[in-house]
Amino acid sequence: MRAVIAALTTCLALSAAPASPAAGAPAAADIVFTGGAVYTLDAARRWAGAVAVRDGKIVFVGDDDGAKPFVGPRTRLIPLGGRMLLPSFQDSHSHPSQVPDPANELDLDGLQDREQVFARIRGFAAAHPRKAWIVGGGWDEAAFLPSGRPTRQMLDALVPDRPVFLINNSRHQAWVNSAALAAAGVTRDTPDPANGEIVRDAAGDPTGNLQETAMSLVRDKLPPRSLEERAEDLLAALRQMNAQGITAMVEAAADPATVAAYEALQRSGRLTTRARLCQRFDPDDPDDEAQIRRFVATRERVAAAGRGGDLDAGCVKVILDGGYGSRSVALLKPYAIPGLGTGRLFVGPQRLDRLVTRLDALGFQVHVHAIGDRTVRAALDAIEVARKTNPSRGPPHTLAHLSLVDLADAPRFRQLGVMPNMTPLWSRPDPWQTVFAVQMFGRERADTSYRTRSLAEDGAELVWGSDWPVTGVATLVGIETAVTHRYPGGRDPSGAEDQPWNPDQRLSLDRALAAYTATAAALFGESARRGSIEVGKDADLVVLGRDLFETPQGAIHEVPVQLTLRQGRVLWSDPKSGLASGL
Repeated sequence: MRAVIAALTTCLALSAAPASPAAGAPAAADIVFTGGAVYTLDAARRWAGAVAVRDGKIVFVGDDDGAKPFVGPRTRLIPLGGRMLLPSFQDSHSHPSQVPDPANELDLDGLQDREQVFARIRGFAAAHPRKAWIVGGGWDEAAFLPSGRPTRQMLDALVPDRPVFLINNSRHQAWVNSAALAAAGVTRDTPDPANGEIVRDAAGDPTGNLQETAMSLVRDKLPPRSLEERAEDLLAALRQMNAQGITAMVEAAADPATVAAYEALQRSGRLTTRARLCQRFDPDDPDDEAQIRRFVATRERVAAAGRGGDLDAGCVKVILDGGYGSRSVALLKPYAIPGLGTGRLFVGPQRLDRLVTRLDALGFQVHVHAIGDRTVRAALDAIEVARKTNPSRGPPHTLAHLSLVDLADAPRFRQLGVMPNMTPLWSRPDPWQTVFAVQMFGRERADTSYRTRSLAEDGAELVWGSDWPVTGVATLVGIETAVTHRYPGGRDPSGAEDQPWNPDQRLSLDRALAAYTATAAALFGESARRGSIEVGKDADLVVLGRDLFETPQGAIHEVPVQLTLRQGRVLWSDPKSGLASGL
């Protein structure tokens, strides 16, 4: 019904629109949206029908009649016809710099059948006979159950003539062949690096599976890529994000080469997206102060480049534990798998306390990778120490992933102003939750993981991060999963009907949208600038093909993103919609 009324109102408004503004009327807008389901994320006005934009800013929010004075001879009128207009989305934890470019790298994302994985590897190698190394990623442990760990012998049979390095979709383990191990000089006598493991068979020989920091033993031997190649691949990934309605994002683990690629895009004026770079802390480097000096120098250099605040490096990423596949999650109680104990923190508690306190005092946002409940507690403890030590509160810190959060720690997010940074796609009945988590943690703990609703209802400001390319970047798929805890459309990859996973933690649609918009802007400290549709804020907007509140929950993933604007400038438009004509 709302769509019908909006469409009728649009027709009346357009027929009555003046050819030029009357005396005393406001200056004409550049763009006027009318007849829409405008969901503002503004507590004072939840819904509107029209929005006017001038010079990249929102100058009017209201109904179609109220928008008439903003229509001038050069105003671009966009009748929405009941489509939904929202603040644009922010991905608060992603890795676009790691997205494989299919022209250069092997992409195994989305394949859960072993033979399909083998076929794609074989085909890519055949199509690129001159590549000295076959490099790629995205393979899923589900294709290699029950262990989840493929071997070098499998790869040797597919690519026997040159090294292969393939990182998995969680980015915590790599799969290599015998030629790659030989190129890196990795043998049965090579010791495991700190915070890593060379997985070995019963005879003590490397299996071709490298966990955590052990990946670098081979990765450091890969042929270097030029700055321009990195920048072009990054730009392609950012454009994919724009097509999902994303205009702001966090690069969650930026090494110096990644920072340089962003800076190259910024210098050339091609950076499409507001980006925060979280510089990666190296726990294996014992000189924390030297690292901090580098972080400060990089932050100052990026800030000096300016360009309207498109880019900053005011964040530091601390990877405090590992992941499911590498079984390197730090727990308060032992693993369900005998012999694994409780895991370990990659940074000891006392060192972590000192590090977070120093970074907080210097005004950095601390972004912690925390999967296990012991990791979450250690991170919260360190932030509490920083808050008590430093006289003034700095930017909000954030903990990412949060598979397991002890109930005693849940209220501390609100108390300490720490923002839970979670991935909605992980709250569905996939093998990660129904197989691997159960194996590692036991059924009881596995079935109470990812407490999104509990944290939100306790007052924590929840934000969404896709962790792309670990999982997909599609915002509408994420929103649907957040409210259903099912696969898109309620069908698993085989086509069978699934059941909601951990249904008590499902979120309402308004909360799921806020985590992509209003609270996401708060993570950047930019709530006064964006995150809701209000007069004076940046015109960072997204148009969806349908009103999500009038769409069945299981069909949200089908709703198309039709237009993405950042400061009134088109970053993405669906050519079928015709909305961007003349913009």
